[in-house]
Amino acid sequence: MPSQGYNLFDYEAGIAELSSKPPRWPQPTQSLSSAIVQIVYKRNSVFNRVLGETTTFNIEIRDYPGEWLLDLPLIGQSYLNWCFDQTDLAKQNIRKHLLGDLFKQLQTINPFEEIDESQIKQIHKQFKRYLKLCKAEGLTLIQPGRMLLEDNHNESLAFFPLLGLHHYDNEALANAGNNSVYKVMSQRYQDYIDSIVKPFNKHFFDDIDRQVVLVDALKVISGGQDNFEDMMLAQSRIMDCYKYGSSNALQKLFSTKIERILFVASKPDRVLASQHENLRSLVNDIIVRTCSQKLRNSIDIDTESACSIRCTQEVNDLLRVTNAEGKRGVVDPIPIPDHIPTKTEWAALKHWIPEALQPPEIEGLANGARLPSIRMDKVLTFLLGDKF
Repeated sequence: MPSQGYNLFDYEAGIAELSSKPPRWPQPTQSLSSAIVQIVYKRNSVFNRVLGETTTFNIEIRDYPGEWLLDLPLIGQSYLNWCFDQTDLAKQNIRKHLLGDLFKQLQTINPFEEIDESQIKQIHKQFKRYLKLCKAEGLTLIQPGRMLLEDNHNESLAFFPLLGLHHYDNEALANAGNNSVYKVMSQRYQDYIDSIVKPFNKHFFDDIDRQVVLVDALKVISGGQDNFEDMMLAQSRIMDCYKYGSSNALQKLFSTKIERILFVASKPDRVLASQHENLRSLVNDIIVRTCSQKLRNSIDIDTESACSIRCTQEVNDLLRVTNAEGKRGVVDPIPIPDHIPTKTEWAALKHWIPEALQPPEIEGLANGARLPSIRMDKVLTFLLGDKF
């Protein structure tokens, strides 16, 4: 059963997709969901005679769209500062290109003009399209993150950044009319934070103590240095939102905080086994650079390269794969650096587009057969090893 207020994680639907002919990946997560796994195990203790031979341990697993994490840094950022931040980002060549004509339009809007709702909706639609183009190009720092998903809240809170606010006096903006573009955009931005982002932060994060964060380092490495640095900036801002953990039982009564975070370098099946440690070391370097020393001293943080479904087989230093269209063959995977590349190393790195792969065909999966995985035992040991 899920926690109150969350949908039940649809495990059966996922297995049905993976068991189809040909197998398909389950649909990406679109909302909050959870499930409780009950583990009954025997204790090896001298107290067994008094306490009984078995113990029941309940694990609640929660899932949410990764895009929602991107909005957490907005909680401490005013609309004006968000606009300044988005203005700086929009000056990057790739983002300016993706914005197209919208770049000039967002620059030239008069913030004191009375709002035209039909125009606002049209620009909002263009802005959402721009955000999705950013994702398609491999960028990470995309806000608001929820606008990447089909969400009814987005339509009722149509807003976007104004990119020309540095031309105006801050006090004059603060005193703009209630029906001005600036005031309406500012209010909708704050409503978005108060009604959507803060409740997610409070009800989802405030009462969990362990988390797994997937890091698709292969994707950002393949996109080149600019995409990689964009991911680093997004990761740094998200990590600044984490509260520091505590094992003090009395403090936990008043404020539950995250104690352990495992950063998982995802898709290690896309490289040779000899490169798995390089992939883990690369993610570890990312985390060291993006997490403050205080955070790393306060929360038990570790990294691992792992995946819950392995969809390649290694043969003579090549990988046997089946692509998304069902075509079978072999690929020669590139070597992975074990650290964040220097400028010189970036110039030597081969750029490539990671191919979408089909899940493996597992006979009897619908009846309980196991999926092939990589180092999920290590993941579980880090998350749960101290509980048994």
